[in-house]
Amino acid sequence: MIYHEKQIKLDSPLSFWKRFEHEERFLFYNPQKKEFICGAKRLKALSTEDSKKYLYTFTTMTFFDKIKDQKWAGFDNETIAFEYYLVIRDGKQILYYLKEPVEIENMKMKIYKHQYRNVTEDFEDWKQLFSVVDNAISGKEVNKVVVSREVKIECNTLINVQSVMQNLLKQNPDCFVFAYFKGGKTFLGATPEVLVEKENNNIISYALAGTIPRTGENDALQGKILLADAKNHNEHKIVIDSIFEVMRKYTHDLVVDETTILTLKRLLHLKTRIHAKDENSTLYEWVKRLHPTPAVGGNPVNKALELIKTYEKHERGLYAAPIGIVGRNGDGIFITCIRSALVYENIVFAYAGCGIVNESDCETEYIETNNKLKTIIESL
Repeated sequence: MIYHEKQIKLDSPLSFWKRFEHEERFLFYNPQKKEFICGAKRLKALSTEDSKKYLYTFTTMTFFDKIKDQKWAGFDNETIAFEYYLVIRDGKQILYYLKEPVEIENMKMKIYKHQYRNVTEDFEDWKQLFSVVDNAISGKEVNKVVVSREVKIECNTLINVQSVMQNLLKQNPDCFVFAYFKGGKTFLGATPEVLVEKENNNIISYALAGTIPRTGENDALQGKILLADAKNHNEHKIVIDSIFEVMRKYTHDLVVDETTILTLKRLLHLKTRIHAKDENSTLYEWVKRLHPTPAVGGNPVNKALELIKTYEKHERGLYAAPIGIVGRNGDGIFITCIRSALVYENIVFAYAGCGIVNESDCETEYIETNNKLKTIIESL
């Protein structure tokens, strides 16, 4: 497919988002490259083999294979091509289109302060879920399970999604910010977690696990404390080992970098880059091999997923699942959609989770999820 291109100048990529207000569309910000890729007006769903015919494709996956909860209806495992793309990188803004160009008004984006209330009281449910997982860990059935919460938030008015997106971008400059509108609902968030990316023959994944609150007083000291903490080190090593074991089944040219500290607005995380060479596999194949890592599922994976599916009272949908952008040459990136929410009219379903291991404390882990939920709550 031949896309025409036109150089434009917008103050915000959200003008592109607003222009296609009633169309299926996505926004994807990559902080590593300071790059926006946005798409609008769905053309068709594709097989991964057909994706090279299009400038970019956008792929969504659900955490589990099937969705039952009606609020997730319409969101599926799809690779989609769009009629229009906006790409912002290296100081240039290019509008790509298949047939006819469109005019995009340079709109001033307003920030709205939504009045809202949290209608979910779930600490007792959390204690029950934690107990089940803790018993499974004590019984040596698993060594880690990542459990999550779904918090329902009601706003007094319809939610201005552009305002929420603008806040996510402003408040989380080191995170991948994403939004996907379909069927009147928007799934959005700001995640620090990359599942896997492909650059030529380079396959890169990241272990992201182990967390402490950021005090803001001495990040260097807090980082040293996190690096030395046995509980967090163990949780992080489980993720590294799992990714390494999966990757070495398909390539032997593997490197595990030194563990570093990822500093976010409210949290510090342990982060380790794991990379390899592979000339034979597609990025889509790597996504299916690696998801879910123990950073969002657990270890051993099948037993952890069984516990999650049985005892979590909500359905994850796209939460903690991969979404990604792939270019015509097969290169691209898939992120893991944590710190995310499903937005519909005046309702927000916000999601957050944490890894439970042998030394985890029920109340401490609950507080950690509250800190993670602030990514969404503060964007309102």
